[in-house]
Amino acid sequence: MNRSKFNAADETLQSDDRADFAVGEASGDVKHELKLNIGGRGATHRRLHDCQVTMIGFCGGIGTGLFIGTGSAYAKAGPAGLFVAYIIVGSVLWCMMQSIAELATLFPTAGSFPHWATRFIDPAVGFSLAISYGYCFMIAIASETFAAALIVSYWSDITPAVVITVSLTPLLSINLMSVHFYSDSEVLGGTVKVVCFLGLIFVSIVITARDRIGFRYWNDPGAWTNYNDIMGPKGHFLGLLSAFFNASFSFIGIETVVITTGEAMNPHYAIPKAARYITYRIGFFYVLGALLISITVDPRNSDLVSGAGNAHSSPFVIAIKAAGISALPSIVNACIFVSAWSAGNSYCRIGSRMILAMTTDHQLPQVFGKVNRKGVPYVAVITAWLFGLLAYLSR
Repeated sequence: MNRSKFNAADETLQSDDRADFAVGEASGDVKHELKLNIGGRGATHRRLHDCQVTMIGFCGGIGTGLFIGTGSAYAKAGPAGLFVAYIIVGSVLWCMMQSIAELATLFPTAGSFPHWATRFIDPAVGFSLAISYGYCFMIAIASETFAAALIVSYWSDITPAVVITVSLTPLLSINLMSVHFYSDSEVLGGTVKVVCFLGLIFVSIVITARDRIGFRYWNDPGAWTNYNDIMGPKGHFLGLLSAFFNASFSFIGIETVVITTGEAMNPHYAIPKAARYITYRIGFFYVLGALLISITVDPRNSDLVSGAGNAHSSPFVIAIKAAGISALPSIVNACIFVSAWSAGNSYCRIGSRMILAMTTDHQLPQVFGKVNRKGVPYVAVITAWLFGLLAYLSR
């Protein structure tokens, strides 16, 4: 189907939505709710522009896993292990993204892939997928929020509870506003991530060229690291497996662009375009990032596994400090803080949309599918946000 047909289909879909709203207003709230919250069709508004969907697909959900978590994976697997792990995990996720993007283009529903599982496989499968996927991201709100508190500890010994409170409050406010505010915050956070990473690329090239490091660490201590002092191919293989787990955490959120299908103005065009940018996201942030780490940082550096959770454990900052550059670590730490908060913001929205998806298939009470006049499922948002309070239980 060509683009003009896609646009015509989308206009028909939006006109059907407006007709449903008119029917609901004329016949009462109960009938309006039952009319919309069924078969993957929610009462959210289609207000996300194509460029906003593309930006969400390119850098939405990128948090501390990329800037900090790669350090421990690098120490366990070595230069080649980290590089290979990111290529393999990225290739698998690329294939997955192309598949679900095709479904999202054909069936742009509020339920996204849980609804597809309910519709094409079995309601039990859709229910299990929505519960497990939604729970994963709602718990991640707490993890990213607490990560933000650890990042602030790079500058100050302020109690983490203060940072958690300051992080959670605007997160709830933005998700309760119109989807425009959420998309604008994601574009702003994504811009910070891209600019920061471009700066890290430039700095890494300068460090490598100035000190003539090259691929020194691929030769000494070697391309592979012995995992837990297990020598030989067995230790190398175990290190690679360990890096898979870190790489998987770093890649979390890469599929979140599909969740926008229920609120995108033109999903038939925006989703395929965003899916194409996933290739550049994997290559730019992850594969290139793994290569830069391997040529600027020694995998034997103890700071990589210090567990500080802030810039002290970031391989990029470790390389900058080793080069004697004093001002940049704080700037990078600030960018990591923005990334952590932005990731938590994305995860709150994803968790709330999973709750909404379950109401469209009548797998949860319909009260969770209620929306305000701006099309925001406020009950679902508050429910997902409450999981972020678990961050206060962290040490």
